[in-house]
Amino acid sequence: MKKNLLHKLSILYIVISMTACSTNSHKSDIQGSLDFVKNEVKNVALPDGPFEQPQTFSASKILPTSIMFGSNYGIDEHVYNDGFLNIYSLNTEQGKIQVASTAKLFKRIHEMGVIKKIEGMSKGKEFVSGVAEKGKDVVKGATNAVMHPIDTVTTSISGVGKVFSRVGENIIGRARSDQESRFKSIIGYSKTKRDYANQLKVDVYSRNTILQSELDSLTNAGYLGNTLSALAISTFTGPVLTGTGSANLLNKIMKDLAPQDIRKMNRAKLVKMKVLKADADAFIENSSYTPREQMVLVNAIYEMRNTQRRDEFFKFATKADHYDVTYFRQIQAEMYADHNRNSTPIKEFIKLGSFVAAVNENNVVELCLPMDYLIWTVDMAKAATLLTNEISLHGWKTKHMYLTGTLSPLARKNLIKLGWKITDRTSALH
Repeated sequence: MKKNLLHKLSILYIVISMTACSTNSHKSDIQGSLDFVKNEVKNVALPDGPFEQPQTFSASKILPTSIMFGSNYGIDEHVYNDGFLNIYSLNTEQGKIQVASTAKLFKRIHEMGVIKKIEGMSKGKEFVSGVAEKGKDVVKGATNAVMHPIDTVTTSISGVGKVFSRVGENIIGRARSDQESRFKSIIGYSKTKRDYANQLKVDVYSRNTILQSELDSLTNAGYLGNTLSALAISTFTGPVLTGTGSANLLNKIMKDLAPQDIRKMNRAKLVKMKVLKADADAFIENSSYTPREQMVLVNAIYEMRNTQRRDEFFKFATKADHYDVTYFRQIQAEMYADHNRNSTPIKEFIKLGSFVAAVNENNVVELCLPMDYLIWTVDMAKAATLLTNEISLHGWKTKHMYLTGTLSPLARKNLIKLGWKITDRTSALH
């Protein structure tokens, strides 16, 4: 009897551990923010020098001492800056994690704290006790799904209206970064994992592979009947790392909705913002974005109710096909929304060559950039020249650049020379 149950448990674990393919056959060679800018300015004439090269910084000199080391990680002292973002290395027991941007570093540090707590819980007797007994009914039903998949699928699906409302969002044969196993979705595994992630206050779609492994372990145990682990989670949750006032609502949506429903919700908001169907489809179908990145980005721009030509931002955001760039676009959208909400209202978005900027109600062009340390490299000089020329062609007189981090003295000097007003260190993360 016990041997039979263990066999069934093994079958269940194998099935719920399967993941869908997330490759994207349409990817370019762009690998992060630096390559993105290089690609966009490759045809721009080289301005006058001198120029700077990417630099290396000491982590201990640019980060708070309190975050340099944790119980299960250490930040490498050498930090490479590609001209835009700081690239950190987190040393963990599972290996080295490369993190592009200070904003993402704070997110990864929070995740490492959660990982440590999950590992501690998994060693406790409460975590593993009763799994075999409590999991009998679940295993019975799950085994039936394995042995008789067609019958089970036919009789298990409910909420017909919800299924039909997802038409067009379940795209067969198209690779997605958010795909969940068909079996997992049917038996509720994915919902259980989202519930745990919400209680832990971490992104269930995080690209942190160590976190994903620990979440899967936690979900496997919890899903098989161990409810005590869910009670333990609430005792160590930390703060949500977000700057928007609607964080709680977004977290609830992320917990309650499957990726298909999130895409449906995003699409409805894009329609309300008068984004053309072809442009909306292109953005929604960009598998480089995680569901959370797309949801936060769409919500941020959607909040800007009185801003015109919001479709320009989505056309621009659609071009991102590397995860560093997609996260960059998400933070950038949040910066514009925050500026519109707490500073001067933004009148419209404008296309500037290959880039996009905003114009406020005082006709000042505003460019929000979530950069750690801007260096006057050849590529940055080309980009600044292109933006300046485009703004002049449009007839705008005043331009203002906002940076979450700061910039080199040479970059500041040259940007001021080009007529830019600069406000740096706009983020509490820096």
